Amino acid sequence: MILAFPRIIIALNRFETVEPTKTVEEIYGIPSMPLWVLFWIFLLIGIVALIVLILYTKYGREMSIKLSIITIIIASTFLGFAFHFFLLNLGI
Repeated sequence: MILAFPRIIIALNRFETVEPTKTVEEIYGIPSMPLWVLFWIFLLIGIVALIVLILYTKYGREMSIKLSIITIIIASTFLGFAFHFFLLNLGI
């Protein structure tokens, strides 16, 4: 593995990079479908997690801090990644 590492670095340096000022639409001519699919999946999971949190805090009999923290982390992570994929697709 150690002997292959310099070869990997040399091989990676040979690839041409795409100009970072171009958007996905300018490079490929169409919006990136994997980014749109990931955006919608992450957005739906984040919204479902937020709905679970809202329903649990409104109708839950026993307040569980662990469930609330886990749900907040899941919702914020998935909504953050959804927003990230949306902005990547816009080229921002």
